[in-house]
Amino acid sequence: MAYKIIAQGPGYTIARDDEAHSGVPYGPADRADGDRNHGFINLADRPDLAETIPEAQRSAGLVRLLQAVNKLGSAFLTVGCECGLFSRETAVDGEPDRYIGSYIAIAFRSPEFNTAERISELARYVLSRIAGSPTHNIGFEITITPLRTFFGHEGCCEMHTNALGYGHTDEQAWEAFGFACCALAAAIDQVNDLPADDPLFARSRQTWAS
Repeated sequence: MAYKIIAQGPGYTIARDDEAHSGVPYGPADRADGDRNHGFINLADRPDLAETIPEAQRSAGLVRLLQAVNKLGSAFLTVGCECGLFSRETAVDGEPDRYIGSYIAIAFRSPEFNTAERISELARYVLSRIAGSPTHNIGFEITITPLRTFFGHEGCCEMHTNALGYGHTDEQAWEAFGFACCALAAAIDQVNDLPADDPLFARSRQTWAS
């Protein structure tokens, strides 16, 4: 089993991937299409650095999400992000013909919390706190993805999140994507505000140290 859908509903999918594609931290690398992966930048407790991430500079909503995940005292950190405009080859008449696809990789700062089961719970917690929009066409695809290593720790997973924004124009798609990112940010804020005895935090929160 390489990829399996474990939950699905209107506008969202949660899946599990058994194949590890990367580790954390990772270095910069050039892509075959000429683009560049700028490598891991540790934003934990440094949300002020979010605006310096090249991939995030395309969307204020993505910057807001990075700030929420990495804020001082957060239980989480981001380990990578990207976003871009794509065409919808399967769009039928009247449907948006383009979308912003993305990935925002999120993990607990405490390595022992990054089990597939707990990341799956986190995905459900986050999605349960996101409402739809009457004006924006959005969606979310979350994959629980194993990591080769997480700061030297093995057996860890990340919440690989694809926030989607659809539109009939580029501007509409980017606006929808920004809304989706802000909705994710608000959900992460709510999860961070959960009491320490919530089932998601079965043990007291531990601060990850670099």
